[in-house]
Amino acid sequence: MKASWRLARRRVLPSATRRNFRLGVLNGALFTLGESLVDTTAVLALLVRDLGGSQTLVGLLPSLKNGGFLLPQLLVAGRVDSLARKLPLYRRAALARAGAFAALTAVIFGATLLPPTLTLSLVCVVYAIYNLLGGSSSLAFQDVVAKAIPPQRRGSFFAYRQLWGGLLALVVAGPLVRLLLQADAPLGFPANYGLLSLLALICIALGLLAFSLIDEPPGRPAVRRRSTREILRGAPRLLRRDLDLRRFIVARMWGRVGAIAEPFYVVYAREALAIAPRYVGIYLAVRVLSAALSNLYWGRLADRRGARRLMVWTGAIAALAPLVALLLPLLFAPGSTLLAWSWTLVFLAIGLSVDGSATAGTTYLLEIAPEQERATYGGIANTALGLATFVPVLGGALLAATSNNYALLLLIGLIGSLLAWMATVRLREVREVREDMRLAAELWGRPSAARAGDEADA
Repeated sequence: MKASWRLARRRVLPSATRRNFRLGVLNGALFTLGESLVDTTAVLALLVRDLGGSQTLVGLLPSLKNGGFLLPQLLVAGRVDSLARKLPLYRRAALARAGAFAALTAVIFGATLLPPTLTLSLVCVVYAIYNLLGGSSSLAFQDVVAKAIPPQRRGSFFAYRQLWGGLLALVVAGPLVRLLLQADAPLGFPANYGLLSLLALICIALGLLAFSLIDEPPGRPAVRRRSTREILRGAPRLLRRDLDLRRFIVARMWGRVGAIAEPFYVVYAREALAIAPRYVGIYLAVRVLSAALSNLYWGRLADRRGARRLMVWTGAIAALAPLVALLLPLLFAPGSTLLAWSWTLVFLAIGLSVDGSATAGTTYLLEIAPEQERATYGGIANTALGLATFVPVLGGALLAATSNNYALLLLIGLIGSLLAWMATVRLREVREVREDMRLAAELWGRPSAARAGDEADA
């Protein structure tokens, strides 16, 4: 039975699917490049500091990005499920997102024309609106991908998006950011930040346009539109009924706990381990390169062995980051060259795991969700994950309360990573289970569960 599934993977894709594949990859690459030009942990963080913003406000930026993108999805899940075609909704949201980012660019260019406090408020509000609009269209995006890209190619699809986006960010965004934000930059403040934002707007708008040109296959909408209250009331029942969804959410939530120390590895290295600042650039390069290049293998692994296998592998690698960070200070003296170079292993583990984990998570969720409930599944899973986006903020509070006890923070991250990996191991490879069920049904002359459901609906 598995041989039949593997044979299906080698079938040549039709021309429409190949076109959709390329447009989707182009969308991801351009989007990654655009958002790298206004990276929250670098460009926007420095902008906030140059405007006189506090460290707390800097720490809020990643939460505005991730929380704004994930939390609103449950609110629109019922509407998305009720639509036969989701691409028109995506297109409308794309126009609104481009408008919000254009407003952000205008605010940055006019930063010196307004009081700093007002500028900071506008930057945060408009950036939050941009991400909220992205969250509202994300479920439509996922549903279109599920219909336009066959399961045996989704791993490669998401991996290539991240591969080309990462390489563009390294080759294009990195040098541009360094050029425009260095002390003797050719443009002064705020034009240097404004130009980066304008270039990001062009990349993001072109990326949105690319995905809007995809040919969306027809689909079956839900029988009726469900309200957010209905979905919330039914969520506990759905989680009890669907073991795969429940275990998936548990694994991803523990994964967020496992990443609690991620924003602090550079700070820990510089302030507690006396590692010279010149190594920071090396660490970031190792992370970006390992993340981008690993996608070449992760995509093939997801296509051939399934998303669950990829989640297990990347989950194990993710646990190495806090483990290595705990062990290295015990092996090498603070400030030593050996410690500084060995610290690259932490960023290598993060880079190898982060993109593969994202590819596996998105692919697995699309596989376990029934067609008429894809948005509901995505809304529940992503909103739950959105609640965990503030875990790094708790990590900062823990450091402040324990006088920068990094060992405790790393230990929590290691425990969270191991629990996430254990939950991932318990997941089923849904694609193989469904294919085995289908082939068994055909062998015994009975309709498969999916086909029987179609006949019942008819």
